[in-house]
Amino acid sequence: MFTEYGKTLRMIRKQKGITLERLADGVCSVSFLSKFERGESDITLGLMTRLLENIMMNFDEFLYIHHDYQPDKLEQFFKTTQSAYLNRDVDQLRKLKDVQLKKWKQYGVETYHYNALLIEVYESIVDKDYIDKGVQESDIRLLSDYLFRVEVWGYYELMLYNGTLLLLHPDLVIMLSRTAYEKSARFRDYAKVNDAITSVLFNTIVFLIGPVNRFHEEFTYQKEISEFFGYLETVAIPESNLIERVYLLQLKGAYDMRTGKIEVGTEKMNQAIELLKDLNSTKMANNMEQFLMQIKQFL
Repeated sequence: MFTEYGKTLRMIRKQKGITLERLADGVCSVSFLSKFERGESDITLGLMTRLLENIMMNFDEFLYIHHDYQPDKLEQFFKTTQSAYLNRDVDQLRKLKDVQLKKWKQYGVETYHYNALLIEVYESIVDKDYIDKGVQESDIRLLSDYLFRVEVWGYYELMLYNGTLLLLHPDLVIMLSRTAYEKSARFRDYAKVNDAITSVLFNTIVFLIGPVNRFHEEFTYQKEISEFFGYLETVAIPESNLIERVYLLQLKGAYDMRTGKIEVGTEKMNQAIELLKDLNSTKMANNMEQFLMQIKQFL
């Protein structure tokens, strides 16, 4: 299963000045390792792991080099899709969606269907000429059934859910976000997954707080939002993630304003704005100021 990795291992071994004998010591025979490096033999996951340990490297680092210092295919998919979304590149989103739909039809693998659904959400947001065909109830059910069925949420499930969260009913979002938090627990020490669950919790709170033009309406999700703020404290955003910590302060301010604590909420948001200015994050500070002004207009 790992024959294509042999040449990469050979390159890394030579760059580190490690001989075949030294790398193979205690793991496998020199002749077996030599065949693997030439692509003439397969290797088990267990042996591959031990070889990487001998060169002081983990799988993430190895795969990063193997893929020519590019993200893996899964990470690249989300990166490319998000880039097209942020750049409001409708044509690129459509191309990406078509690729996923073709793969779905060709292979019958539902993962490609979920990916296409994610891109459909992005397209509906950025395309001013988008004709809302309405997301089929069967598609929503397919997506939610998959997410509820998965016993362990990894990077893929978190990113998929994060991107399609806006499609769902608030009650379903509450249940799925709880599920995401609980079923991703074993990966908390894995930075990429921890960042993904943090993003899910942020977006869940934003979704439940609602758009600014509804801030004057009755609010019914205080208990749930407090719960998700609690999850964020458990996740413990690292001190080095300053932007996320400032964003959390902004969210708490917006929540206070949504629940009638106007002065307290305004103070928190102004504090977040000043912190961004101190960090020379001018664009983010300006966006936050505009958000605060919009909230005040509807209160």
